[in-house]
Amino acid sequence: MKTENKLQAIYIPAKEKGQGKSPVIIALHGVGSNEKDLAEFASSLDPRFAVFSLRAPLVIGAESFAWFQVRFTAEGPVHNREEAEQSRRLLKEFIKDLKSHPDVDARKVLLLGFSQGTIMSLSLGFTEPELVRGIVAIGGRTLQEISQGVVPDGTVTSTPKVLLLHGVHDNKLPLFHAEATAETLKKAGFAFNFKTYNAGHEITPEMRDDISEWLKANF
Repeated sequence: MKTENKLQAIYIPAKEKGQGKSPVIIALHGVGSNEKDLAEFASSLDPRFAVFSLRAPLVIGAESFAWFQVRFTAEGPVHNREEAEQSRRLLKEFIKDLKSHPDVDARKVLLLGFSQGTIMSLSLGFTEPELVRGIVAIGGRTLQEISQGVVPDGTVTSTPKVLLLHGVHDNKLPLFHAEATAETLKKAGFAFNFKTYNAGHEITPEMRDDISEWLKANF
């Protein structure tokens, strides 16, 4: 499979400009989708934020991309660790490169992920917490190698706020994945809110409203 060595993105400027540069939401889609999937959704959440909706680097089909390959087995999902780490590094570099952007504030970055995009958001948040101010994590999980490397509260000086959302009827990544992530967040000392919904593996209008309220209350 072909893998891109640089992340491509749709950029949507903030609808409401304040003094100085705009805070920014970086949207990360799920497996099999592309950068168009979350662009409009992310830009509708809070007019103060600019949006970068990223395309995952692994090409798996026409207009279809992934952050890493994964197989769903009876024992649970089995992922390609090397590809996941490569994508994490590309995401890290993308955020660092925002320092040179004329309109967005690289010190005020929030990650918005769905499914595999949530996995990548959490991977970066746990390993590079100083790079992000917040994470909206929808319908995902934390990779085992990431959760195993998390150190107890008190060892990092800055951690992002996290909004963890999950459907109780999710049959792709069942609810216990989100519950395990909540335990990892607690162990690491992150401030987080965890909410479940009468939903499957999806983003619902109720989730959208809750994300908007959380952004306004916390940023």
